[in-house]
Amino acid sequence: MLPGKMKKDIEYLLFDLDGTLVDTIRLILRAFRETFRALGLPPRDDREMLLQVGKPLYRQALDIDPQRADEIFRVYQEMYDKYYQELVNEYPGVREALAGLKERGYRLAVVTSKRHTNAVMDLEKFELLRYLDELVTAEDTENHKPDPEPVFKALEKLGGSPGKAVFIGDSPYDIRSAHAAGVRAGAAAWGPFPREVLEAENPDYWIPDPPSLLRIFP
Repeated sequence: MLPGKMKKDIEYLLFDLDGTLVDTIRLILRAFRETFRALGLPPRDDREMLLQVGKPLYRQALDIDPQRADEIFRVYQEMYDKYYQELVNEYPGVREALAGLKERGYRLAVVTSKRHTNAVMDLEKFELLRYLDELVTAEDTENHKPDPEPVFKALEKLGGSPGKAVFIGDSPYDIRSAHAAGVRAGAAAWGPFPREVLEAENPDYWIPDPPSLLRIFP
């Protein structure tokens, strides 16, 4: 991974949402636990469920039980909404980092596998939407991370090129999606994935915390 500051050939910064800009991990795990309990499904290990973060919800529901995917999808949404206010949190320094990057002239976008309604709810709750130029959600593409299509969609909306962009995320899916699109990848170390999991994907940049964004992107 490259040390120090990046060259000023970067104009576009793409961000994952869950586990990168907004701390929804406890909420996601609680919603899944309560869904399994409500539907009488065998419980899953938290680590196993974390490895699914980044996939669209319905895809996760299909992976859990194809015959009951609609039920899982519906009940999960109910549980997510029920525990939302209690468990969702802001990562310290994210708001200030986005404000600073925006002021420096970077064009910013979120690329998430989350549904548009929930993504906007998260971003508005922590007053982050104002800093974004574009938003790509589950409804915007046929294929999802780790496929490169969401990254390409964001660049299309921004009018940018892969060589001038970095995609920053906390999961292996984010890094794979970035590299598949020919975009440099930044690993958000403050998310839930262990360092060794992210380093196995060979990210181009290791970003230890949100304030570091202002050091890395001058």
